[in-house]
Amino acid sequence: MDAGGYYFVTDPVSGRHVFVSHQRRLGYYTKGVQARVENLVREYCLSDLVLSENDVIVDVGAHSGEIGLWAEKSKSRYLAIEPDPVAFGALTRNFPDGQLVNHAVGDKPGTLPFFLNTSTGDSSFQEGSSKKEINVKVQTLDEIVNTAFPDGKISVLKIEAEGFEPEVLKGASQTLARTKIVTVDAGEERNGQSTAPQCLNHLFSSGFQLEAVFLRRGIFRLRSTMT
Repeated sequence: MDAGGYYFVTDPVSGRHVFVSHQRRLGYYTKGVQARVENLVREYCLSDLVLSENDVIVDVGAHSGEIGLWAEKSKSRYLAIEPDPVAFGALTRNFPDGQLVNHAVGDKPGTLPFFLNTSTGDSSFQEGSSKKEINVKVQTLDEIVNTAFPDGKISVLKIEAEGFEPEVLKGASQTLARTKIVTVDAGEERNGQSTAPQCLNHLFSSGFQLEAVFLRRGIFRLRSTMT
């Protein structure tokens, strides 16, 4: 544990400390950092991708930045967006020099009540999901991405918004127009319902076609036919 109360594991290969948002999440690393990252990348249907330094990875719902550990290996450019302030604390420790945004993403800018479930990674806008309520700033993905990367292609857009994925996509028309691959967790996290129909219909109408599915979590990978 560091001075701020954040637990971490150490990768024996690189010697790098990897911080987690809660002690409970250390359990994901029982087989080591590399195994955890490889498993997550597999779930998001990204295992076959080979990244380069010029690639841009946008991570909506980054939590502590585990997808960033994958991007880091190829020195790809990484933009992480995470509204949970405790998870964001772990994210900043993992990527102290990274492009990190401590806001939520939606279909319009504003401020909304947000319910914290940091230990399980399930913080969300769903009322009643937690007694810990805060207000968070909301921006559209277009606002955030256009500031961080005003031009060029986006190699991978990963979205995990705990049931708020349709709103994320509605505020991302410009971002989607220059994105090659979208991988979205559309599992049963919106009042027990999947957001897959809304997400897939939106992405299909935006010029994406389905490439792979991880059914256990309801994760879908799509590729643009326009870029």
